[in-house]
Amino acid sequence: MTITATGRGAYRTATPHQFVSGRTQLDDLQRQLATKKKSETYAGLGLDRNVSLDLNGKLSALDGWLTGIERGQVNLKIASTAVDTYAKITAETLKDVRSGTYLETASGRTAPQELAEEKFKQTLDLLNSQINGRYLFSGRTADKEPVESFSLIMDGDGAGRAGLKQLIAERRLADRGDDGLGRLTLGGTDPQVTLAEGAASAFYGFKLSGAASSSAALTTAYTAGPPADIAVDVTGTPSVGDTLRVSLTLPDGSTQEITLTARAEGASGTEHETFAIGADADATAANLRAALGKALTHHADRALSAASAQKAAGDFFAGSNGSPPLRVPGPDFANAATAPVAGTEADTVIWYKGDDGAGTARSTSTVQIDRSETAQTGARANEQAFRTGLAQFAVLAAETFPAGDAASRDRYEAMTERVRDQLGFPPGVQNPSEIIVELGTAQNAMAKAKERHVATQGYLTQTLESVENVTTEEVAMQLLELQTRLQASYQTTASLGRLNLTNFL
Repeated sequence: MTITATGRGAYRTATPHQFVSGRTQLDDLQRQLATKKKSETYAGLGLDRNVSLDLNGKLSALDGWLTGIERGQVNLKIASTAVDTYAKITAETLKDVRSGTYLETASGRTAPQELAEEKFKQTLDLLNSQINGRYLFSGRTADKEPVESFSLIMDGDGAGRAGLKQLIAERRLADRGDDGLGRLTLGGTDPQVTLAEGAASAFYGFKLSGAASSSAALTTAYTAGPPADIAVDVTGTPSVGDTLRVSLTLPDGSTQEITLTARAEGASGTEHETFAIGADADATAANLRAALGKALTHHADRALSAASAQKAAGDFFAGSNGSPPLRVPGPDFANAATAPVAGTEADTVIWYKGDDGAGTARSTSTVQIDRSETAQTGARANEQAFRTGLAQFAVLAAETFPAGDAASRDRYEAMTERVRDQLGFPPGVQNPSEIIVELGTAQNAMAKAKERHVATQGYLTQTLESVENVTTEEVAMQLLELQTRLQASYQTTASLGRLNLTNFL
């Protein structure tokens, strides 16, 4: 019998390439046992590679949405807390400035005013809230601090840029006018009294809105204009207690009524609330004219002064980078005859430095939370709800009411009445609760999307594992089987390698 290299037998079946492939298979099974993965490449998955690619793509998208949701939820939580805090401090201030609480102080500022200043500063800090370098109330310019400091807003920079206090002073001068009559002209030839708006009344001071009398001896005529005027003819002798009422509209949109009551000649009476019945119609008209002048001056020093501060503060906080605040042209502010003009960055502090572009505040920042769903999470410090509160805090902080000034109590009550109206966020004015609801809606959408994605992620991960992962027990059995076969093959090959004719025989 002849043994050849090409003969049939054990040696031929143990060819070298079979040892190499067996070794490769052994290494692959050991890798599978260590990594729990069927293959290191998609190609190694065979027909399952398309399933794996699709599932991995879906899981990657879910990871991206979940990451965005996590970050968005943190931002919304901080922003919502800031707005909620702001809502609480405005409510506290509303209680602080309730009617009839004025107390003189040496500083000229009441306790509610001191508290309002601190709340103003706190609100500015809230609006400058940031997380991870992102300012939450700056709109699209999230890398820019949205609001200026308290001192700069109130006092300016001392180098030419005017702050709110200066703008209030300028507006007050323009509204009051040189003669203190609120830019109205008082005149008429006895027995007639006239009151007329001037050219500047279209922009400053009182506006006439009506007149009425309870006496047949006082006939009134009102012309709406513009410019509006009122004529009162004294056609007889009014009775004690008869009244003349003149209705005024103030720069902040509030109204004031002057009521003058007839009294007997020589009888006592407050000069801005009563007029003496004269010996004849001419004398009565002269007394009425004088009383009307006193009444205009009285209300100009009180209600009009408060309205001026409100108007100036409203204009100031309506300003932004793209639209500087309006201010009275000057420096002859008391005789200003043209409409307020926009300040400039060089001469007026612009309190809001953030984004003021098109679109709603909420749309300035969006988070993709699903394939076709986004949550709007943006906010701006110059939203109406914030501007309203900031203006009221600022007015309270800016005004002073010196002890001993006869007008202080009335001025304070006129100011706080307007502050209460504004901090009550009347219909048509954005309320902080509206912002809280909108942010809460975004939070709710994110929470639901997260819940949905986590459930989907778990299912897809489980499915992907069934495609890509191996069963440890199965691999272990294959590994043992392969090791046994390789060991037998090595032993047989080794024996054949030592075979010679003598051993064979």
